[in-house]
Amino acid sequence: MNKAIRILAVIAIVTFSIKSFSDNKADVDLWGNVGFVTALPWSPAFQYTNTFSFTEPEHIWINHEWLSEYILNRVYSVFGPSGLILLKILLGLALITLVNMSIKKDCRSGAVRFFFLILIISTIGYGFSFRPHLFTYLMLALFLYVLRHLNRNRLVLMSLPVLFLAWTNLHGAFFIGIVLMIIFIIAEAIKAFRTGTDQTGLPDLKAMVLLLAILVGTSFLNPYGPDLWRFIFESAVTPRPYLSEWAPFNPLAHFSDHTDFMVLTVISVAAVIFSKKRRDKTWLIILIVAFLGALLLRRNIPVFAIVSCFVIPQYLDGIAAQPLQKIVTQLPRFLAAGVLAIFIAFSSWYIVAAGKVDPLKIEVHGDRYPTEVINFVKENRIRGNLLVFFDWAEYCIWHIPGCKVFLDGRFTDAYDRHTVSDYIGFLYLEKNWENALSRYPVNMVLLHKGNPSYTMMSLRGGWKLVCEDPISGLFLETNVHRQAISALTGLTPVAKKSNPAAFFP
Repeated sequence: MNKAIRILAVIAIVTFSIKSFSDNKADVDLWGNVGFVTALPWSPAFQYTNTFSFTEPEHIWINHEWLSEYILNRVYSVFGPSGLILLKILLGLALITLVNMSIKKDCRSGAVRFFFLILIISTIGYGFSFRPHLFTYLMLALFLYVLRHLNRNRLVLMSLPVLFLAWTNLHGAFFIGIVLMIIFIIAEAIKAFRTGTDQTGLPDLKAMVLLLAILVGTSFLNPYGPDLWRFIFESAVTPRPYLSEWAPFNPLAHFSDHTDFMVLTVISVAAVIFSKKRRDKTWLIILIVAFLGALLLRRNIPVFAIVSCFVIPQYLDGIAAQPLQKIVTQLPRFLAAGVLAIFIAFSSWYIVAAGKVDPLKIEVHGDRYPTEVINFVKENRIRGNLLVFFDWAEYCIWHIPGCKVFLDGRFTDAYDRHTVSDYIGFLYLEKNWENALSRYPVNMVLLHKGNPSYTMMSLRGGWKLVCEDPISGLFLETNVHRQAISALTGLTPVAKKSNPAAFFP
């Protein structure tokens, strides 16, 4: 590949990565991820109970991502919202650099590497919001890189516990590292048993088993000790059908959102089937497990994309390198350079302009959040026990600290399952939906107009709609808020327009 074309290709990869990782729309958990952890575990200010809720203020809170949230809080405190955007981009670039190093070892064709990386970046981009799981993506890639390329180096292998200690405290998905090690050891042991010789390239399978035991022991070094594992198991078996990212992948319903994932799947299957290269069963098993995880939960799609970077390129190179390289070399250089330049220009435009009011700020759009209603609550100093639509709970915790919420995005991390059940039942008018109002001291309700319960609250006696905007409405219990409702008489309670340019915080 011509040097100038190669340079343009690198710039294209970098700009497309920044474009994919620089989305500045506020995520529903952003306020919690930035505001929940403001101190370290040995500080009295570190919270071990659910202090933000009126339903279960003393409930034990297992915060499986406390270190990530502390890092986000510190970055925000020092650098503001722009620092959070930059951190997200840097984590993404570090991840792509790492997987590119692996792809380069297995794939000699620059053209194949370029197109495969573009597909990977696009697929991973689905999961790149302001959330702690970004650290899991990077940690997973580090683990895979060590096992794939550095497994003969005993010193490198023994450094994994240090990495795993950080992962354990950064995000609860650290258990993926344990699962990965178990699959790797079992598959390699079976391979050695069948051949009668150790062809694994590992220093010693017994040493790997010892390393696995050390990793498991390391996972108990967290603020919650063994209770963290209890939480992990309970969380794994708790269905969340009401959260779209926890839903199974549906190719018909999710085609537009995950076309890249479907293309990656087809390419991966074709590469494995048609390649003449000897199949590495260990890594194929790891890939299959990652793929099944993506089918079961959409949130695992980026995990599958990351794993594929360490498996597929070696097979893809053998079947696609020659024909693709032939096409690329036959293209006039000015045409290839022009296409890359247009691609770079498009990515750059998207970074700074496409649908963004200000690319250096985190945007909170009124068509998704009740910005005007919350301003109304703050201006009129309304306080109480607030039952709020799930997506807005952490937004309310941040902006109106005088109001405690019924339930927020931590779900069973900080709430009993009966509380969660009563809450979901109320929102969607399930049987006994009124339990949320009769069993708990709720005196404020802020609902999305799309919730079935919104109409019922409009008709319910003892409650008054005091403010609404195009997407939400605030109801106050008349007995508790009699004075506030009286004081609001004469005010304009309807916000006819949502603020399209509100910014975090």
